[in-house]
Amino acid sequence: MKKIVLIVLLITNLAWSQDTASVQLITRSLPEKVMLRWAVDKPLEWKRANEYGFLVERATISRNGIAVVPIERQRLTLTPLKPKPLEEWADLANNDQNVAVLAQALYGSSFETTAPSSRTLGKITAINNELEQRFTFGLLAAEQNFQGAMLAGWGFEDTSVAAGENYIYKVSVALPEESSIIINENSVYASPDLYEELPLPIELAGVFSDSSVLLSWNYDLLSTIYTSYLVERSIDNINYEQQNGQPIFNASEEKEKKQVSLYYTDSIPNNKTYFYRVVGKTAFGEVGPPTKPISGKALKGLEFVPRIYKKEIPTDNKAILYWEFKDEGNALISKFKLLRGYKADGPFEMVVDNIPTTQRKITFNDLKRINYFTIVAVGKNGVNGESYPAIVQPVDSIPPAPPIGLKGVMDTTGIVKLSWTKNQEDDLGGYRIFRSNNPKTEFSEVTNATFENEIYNDTVVAANLNKKIYYKLQAEDLRFNRSKFSKMLTVDKPDLIAPSPPVITKYEVTSEGIQLNWIPSSSQDVASHRVYRKTLNSTENNWKEVHEAKLDSTFLDSTNLIENTYSYTVIAEDSVGLESMPASPITLNWLGKVLEEIDIKFSGTVNRELRFINLSWKVKNKDVLEYRLYRGKSEEGLKLYKTIKGSANSFNDVSLEINSSYTYGLQLILKGGTISLIKKISLKY
Repeated sequence: MKKIVLIVLLITNLAWSQDTASVQLITRSLPEKVMLRWAVDKPLEWKRANEYGFLVERATISRNGIAVVPIERQRLTLTPLKPKPLEEWADLANNDQNVAVLAQALYGSSFETTAPSSRTLGKITAINNELEQRFTFGLLAAEQNFQGAMLAGWGFEDTSVAAGENYIYKVSVALPEESSIIINENSVYASPDLYEELPLPIELAGVFSDSSVLLSWNYDLLSTIYTSYLVERSIDNINYEQQNGQPIFNASEEKEKKQVSLYYTDSIPNNKTYFYRVVGKTAFGEVGPPTKPISGKALKGLEFVPRIYKKEIPTDNKAILYWEFKDEGNALISKFKLLRGYKADGPFEMVVDNIPTTQRKITFNDLKRINYFTIVAVGKNGVNGESYPAIVQPVDSIPPAPPIGLKGVMDTTGIVKLSWTKNQEDDLGGYRIFRSNNPKTEFSEVTNATFENEIYNDTVVAANLNKKIYYKLQAEDLRFNRSKFSKMLTVDKPDLIAPSPPVITKYEVTSEGIQLNWIPSSSQDVASHRVYRKTLNSTENNWKEVHEAKLDSTFLDSTNLIENTYSYTVIAEDSVGLESMPASPITLNWLGKVLEEIDIKFSGTVNRELRFINLSWKVKNKDVLEYRLYRGKSEEGLKLYKTIKGSANSFNDVSLEINSSYTYGLQLILKGGTISLIKKISLKY
């Protein structure tokens, strides 16, 4: 085998997305063995891998449902698997052209392919050089013969498997340590327990015509199981013969995910019944069960076809049709039928039946606004001949009804999505769409031609001063008669403009809190004003909302205030949640509330037996830095007597004289420096 010229109907365009070459690996589990098939996915690395050979390793990971620890690993190939010597290929190559092609790809001194003519069905992949030719056709041939793949060192059968055991197989290229080539290894899971019977091919169908039948079946759903198919034919539904010399496979890789079907055309004589079935073939040479057979017979086509050559419309409701049909065809047909549809491509319904075979003219009443007529010659053998559609339109000046159900919404990018109910006129051509920024001015047409759908996307400028936009529709028939306008649609524009900011104009700091006044935002769509407060000299130095005002423009902040410094701002918010810029903040110092006399409970108890007066006090909700205790023998003679820590709440006075009256005064020094009034009590000792 020095040279081979190969003619191939279909080849697969091998396009690999990864940058690094890898071993691509598949498996098939049988009860008594596990079969492996692999290939390197890049031409240059494929050639190097064939020189170095492949190593197969098996790891037993579980046995009868119990994990094997440690994992049992076994090298199944004592030496790397390489292509067998050429002389060992002879017998198999003489019986299968695919094996001959594979041997030529590996050993041939040259490799040349010849593409068939452009009329051949299928897609021929352009192959630029001889290495890619060897790579592509070698893999393609190995796909059709598993024994050939094993001769090439690309397949392996493991017959030492056992039921209940689960394996991981790894295939790698036996690259020498000094090699700079990188070829990724690959692994696959397999087990005799994973065996499943091969399925039937699905969706086999056949279309019988004059002297031929077109078969089709689904390829996509079983593409992971079957790589090619065989077509079988029978005349008695018992004995079947293979029809295609080489298996049929899918030669194109669909970019979009969709159902793919395979097709086969067979030439057969007319008026004879044939049975067909399809069987699938795997990459391991297994042939699956056949489909249920389909049957049929080819019938000679009608040689004569009617042609409508003239039409007359004497009234708005009547048409006269004339057609041609050769007289010698009268004996081949049983009758004519008149069909009518609303479109040139149908659907059509029969309106007149049993027209005599010698008749070439017919008058039809009950015309619609638009009519497409065809004449059908009904063949005696069941094959019909049909004329091209002829349009008949009476004079039409009646416009369609105005469109109804117009709806629309605009998003923030300015896209307006319009929709409406479809008009029911048979001769409806489409619609005209009109728009205006002012409902009292003339509307401008948006569409430059008849628009044929009921959903339309318009684009307008959303960020302008107009808050609304207005639309109207007209329906138009095929005679360009326009309806009256639909009801006007008002579409609200999305609010993209934030409100103007409010202005804080006045404040007042009192013992009750901090009073704020502001001028509200001037925007008309303001829904509320929000007051925010930030506490300075605090670990929580964040703005927090303290009030939301719907209508008023004043606020007294008296909740959770302590002696500290605060900043305030106000933000306006509109009806769709857009916020204004914050008002210029103000910063105020609050010294706390003034203590009233009722806020201090101060009392004393005389104990003459132990010779002391016990003074006790309680202060309402205040952080006290210290207490100042005053004493005197009259209210006018009070003098500072003791200074007591702010955490204390009592004091025992033991410096006393018998039969004396004492007046005590208690004063609070609060955090922040606020000094309370003096609370007084009088006691007699």
